[in-house]
Amino acid sequence: MKKLMLFFCAALFTSGITFAQHKSVKKVKHTTAKVVVAPDPVKGAFEQNFAGVTDAKWSKGGSGNWTANFSKEDVKTIAEYSADGNWIATRSEYKAEQLPETVASTLKTKYPTATVKDGWKIERADVAAYYKVNIQDNGTEKSVLINEAGTITE
Repeated sequence: MKKLMLFFCAALFTSGITFAQHKSVKKVKHTTAKVVVAPDPVKGAFEQNFAGVTDAKWSKGGSGNWTANFSKEDVKTIAEYSADGNWIATRSEYKAEQLPETVASTLKTKYPTATVKDGWKIERADVAAYYKVNIQDNGTEKSVLINEAGTITE
């Protein structure tokens, strides 16, 4: 009788473990991404500035400006335009090894022990183009602003 009771408890215990591991299958709804099309003046201005770019993904920001996300020569770029097609800004993300020589040499001179994480080239209509480079120097995270000539403009 003891053996029968022990066998029954063991069977009950193992079946409980088996059913506890059963995962229910959830149905996943597949949705297709809605393609956003920029207005003609915006697309025209973009095509003038970035001829040959065909993979731009458009979105409209909260301020009413249109942004195009695309990659050109392994550089991720975001171009921003007003609704009437006026260019506002372009931000291009560079890996450490892709930064221009003038920028890289300035960083090596000013921060010889620093590690360059990444950098952004920022072009705006109201200021000259500059690079914002994120570095780690002696355990401290820093952002350094450098113009295209290689001068630090903190």
